[in-house]
This record gives sequence, structure tokens and C-alpha cells, in this order.
Amino acid sequence: MQNALRFSLPAAEPPWATHLWPSVVSTLTLWRQRSRSRRQLALLDDRTLADVGISRAEQWQESRKRFWQA
Repeated sequence: MQNALRFSLPAAEPPWATHLWPSVVSTLTLWRQRSRSRRQLALLDDRTLADVGISRAEQWQESRKRFWQA
């Protein structure tokens, strides 16, 4: 008796997978944007903060948040 290799076709993509990737990409994009914005906020000087209407304490508090925190 000869051992035959059996190949099977991959299963169809599960229905939830088509909705999962856009959500993952959207979340990663948001996190990246938050991280970049908070780094930029941390670099602002007093004059720019006054123009924007943010205190030094608010700047410090917001710029110290992790990227996943809203």
C-alpha cells in the first residue's frame, strides 16, 4: 500500500474575519495618531500652549497617557 499525500483546500474565510481586519487597522491607526499627537503636545512651549488654551498641567497630564488610553 502506497502512502499518498493528501492535500486539502483551505477552509473558506470565516465570516467574522472580513469585518475583523478593518477594525484592527482602524484601531492601530488611531493608536498611532494618539502617540504622535501626544509626543508633539509634549514639545509645545508656553506661548503655543496659551494660544491653544491648554495649561502646562493639562499638557503634562495628556502627554503622559499611553497610546491606548482615550
